Amino acid sequence: MTRPKKKPSKQPSQVPPLDDRHYLAIHLLFKGYKRQDVAKECGISRMQLYRWEQREDFNREYDKLSSEYARQTCRQLKSRTSWADMALKGDLKATMTILNAHGIW
Repeated sequence: MTRPKKKPSKQPSQVPPLDDRHYLAIHLLFKGYKRQDVAKECGISRMQLYRWEQREDFNREYDKLSSEYARQTCRQLKSRTSWADMALKGDLKATMTILNAHGIW
């Protein structure tokens, strides 16, 4: 006996919109944190984080963050000011980028 196929629901999706925890998870994942640490920081299970990563809107926001980072990096590289020069002038972001690149921070 075969089961009849389920009819698609006519109800709108019941998936709640992204909240602060989702955005925190996106930023931590982008920075390279382990999924276990991201889940703990967000107060969720690793399985819940996995489900979040399957969401289109979650991935769209992750891609936006990635694109924005790439644009900023390109702009800074084109400006002919090196990361080291920026760091020496007191730019905290440049200092952190250099430290991260060398695995110090």
